[in-house]
Amino acid sequence: MPRSVSTALERVFVERGDFKVFHEPFSVSYYYSPERRSERFASTETKQEYGYGEILDLMLSVEEKPVYFKDMAYHVAGLMSGEFVSRFTNTFIIRNPAPVIASLSRFWPDFTLEETGYEQQHRLFKLAVENGEDPAVVDAAELTADPEATIRAYCETLGVPFMPESLSWEPGDVPEWEKWTEWHEEVQDSTGIKSQPLEDDTEVPAGLESVYEHCLSYYEELHARRLRPAG
Repeated sequence: MPRSVSTALERVFVERGDFKVFHEPFSVSYYYSPERRSERFASTETKQEYGYGEILDLMLSVEEKPVYFKDMAYHVAGLMSGEFVSRFTNTFIIRNPAPVIASLSRFWPDFTLEETGYEQQHRLFKLAVENGEDPAVVDAAELTADPEATIRAYCETLGVPFMPESLSWEPGDVPEWEKWTEWHEEVQDSTGIKSQPLEDDTEVPAGLESVYEHCLSYYEELHARRLRPAG
């Protein structure tokens, strides 16, 4: 979902070097393809190369490395099915809705309920479980409170080696993030994922209380299933 520290977790997998990493590949399908589900960028010409099938084929064609991709569940809302979900090992990164809604409303004051991400994330989670999967659920607050323990536990869940050196990096632009760079400036300027409290006591902006209530139940259900690193 948006504003959930998911890009920092993605950056860890960029640094590892043993995965081919795609950054929000279906965002262009959702906003810029002939099949787009949103009119947010309606003045921008659509491109067939951004179609859902084309993006999926691109990722499935990678042979040299396993693929890791970070995306918003709502970007595949029109494509989501048990068969689609079964093509991937699914991870869910969650965050209390109050700061997510507050941040989203600053970037996009006209954001839609779907763009909060919670309902479609919950839907994707249920499909993964129905497929017999036990997906990893990572809470953003716990990830930032103890990155090493959380990512170690996450790697164990995925069955991949933990690489502590991947928790730090040189600051700088990541070319794959260019289309959405304004959302990721903090991560690009950072030098790693470090232990720090996540400020989640943000007040819900006035007039958005019903949005918060709508999102909260989805968050709480996944929060109860979150990964708990050994303490």
